[in-house]
Amino acid sequence: MAKGSWLLLAVFIVTAISSCGGQEVSGGYYDWERTMTPERPWMHDYSQTLVMKLHLCDRDAEGKVAKVSLTFSDALDVIRRLDNITLGIPKIVYLTGWQFNGHDSKYPAWSEVNEQLKRPQDENALQSLRWLMVEARQYHTIVSLHINMIDAYKDSPLWATYERNNIVLKDANGEPIEGEKFDGMQSYQISYAQEWRSGFAQKRIDELLEMLPELKEAGTIHIDAFHSVQPVRPALQPARADDDQLSSLFLGLTIQNEIETQRKIIRYWRTKGLDVTTEYGVGALKPDPFIGLVPMVWWYNTDEFETFDWLHKPSDYVGLPPRLYIGTPMHAEDEIMHDPKNLEALTQQFCDKVVPWYYVNNPDRKEAGFLWTPGAYGVFAPALWLQGTVVACAPEGAGANFQSDRYWRLPLSWGQISTVKLMRISQEGLVQEAVLPVESHTVKLTLKPGAVYAIKK
Repeated sequence: MAKGSWLLLAVFIVTAISSCGGQEVSGGYYDWERTMTPERPWMHDYSQTLVMKLHLCDRDAEGKVAKVSLTFSDALDVIRRLDNITLGIPKIVYLTGWQFNGHDSKYPAWSEVNEQLKRPQDENALQSLRWLMVEARQYHTIVSLHINMIDAYKDSPLWATYERNNIVLKDANGEPIEGEKFDGMQSYQISYAQEWRSGFAQKRIDELLEMLPELKEAGTIHIDAFHSVQPVRPALQPARADDDQLSSLFLGLTIQNEIETQRKIIRYWRTKGLDVTTEYGVGALKPDPFIGLVPMVWWYNTDEFETFDWLHKPSDYVGLPPRLYIGTPMHAEDEIMHDPKNLEALTQQFCDKVVPWYYVNNPDRKEAGFLWTPGAYGVFAPALWLQGTVVACAPEGAGANFQSDRYWRLPLSWGQISTVKLMRISQEGLVQEAVLPVESHTVKLTLKPGAVYAIKK
């Protein structure tokens, strides 16, 4: 049999066995407008879950470890203190830099956990990561991974295999196309379509889940830079999916092929019990936001959805329901990287952004006439995941001389009470500051910059 015939037969066999449960995974568009609900129920309610990232380690321009910001033990301590700051709100934390020698290290491989992050008492870093994922649950936190499915580096253990099988995007002459440089290292991009039809995408996913079964319990994974159009292209003009421009000049694969395969990838993860969240909503590199397949995106920007002409955009588009598609109100990644020992600055964000966000997105009927009023006087909002708790703080950006002496109305559902506890929120827990009298369901409270309070029934 000729060499080309063997190749076609191999592709056919791998494609046949790459189906899920005996049925090929669909790359078709999901019409979310018909029901305004996801194709399959989400594993988590992202409109009532605070999603953040923890950055653990960086690599250098040679692919070696440059800086460890947090070990797995450090990460659990940060998660504990975040839980105190956020009053036990449901949380998902994605880890960056968990693999090989740090962030953006040795993609497309995910097969090794960063040994610089292990606990001294564990045999290896994988054991430490599994420990973290279990222990974090006591702090109302699900720990999962930040991964990447488009980038490739020549120092990866998978580079030779991916280059030989033309999964790395190549020009018309068969030469790998250089992508962006990240922290001094040259990246290349892979073809989702070629990786899928050759069976390596499914293999990559299956082997990660086999290595780390706790991921299935987490029920979520974050795919960074899940672009449909590679950032650097031989054709200098920007590409759009409906132009049907080529992604792989060598194989003749199109942008539309890549988008259809991205849908397959998302659905494949979901058949394994994991939601896929991604980095961006829409733009020149991502013309399909995958609404109904993806529940949440990092850097979600409602203005971009209004202005950008994305694939299948409704002519009467007015927005998306939060339980279908949403962002997160507090990233926390940069603040933790800057000062992991002192997280007090995040308490202001929690009060200003997270508590009102949760309140607005909560579908339960709100108490008539009750105002959480973020604005000139500050925030005074119920923490709806807790019973008998209101969070209060001065407005964001209030100057040192700001002081708000004000009567605030408590929820009528608290009934006839004579006092409430005023507790200051800190990274080490609640600190009682005073017992305040209640008259006619109101309490007088002075809000000063920098202090965030929990008012307890």
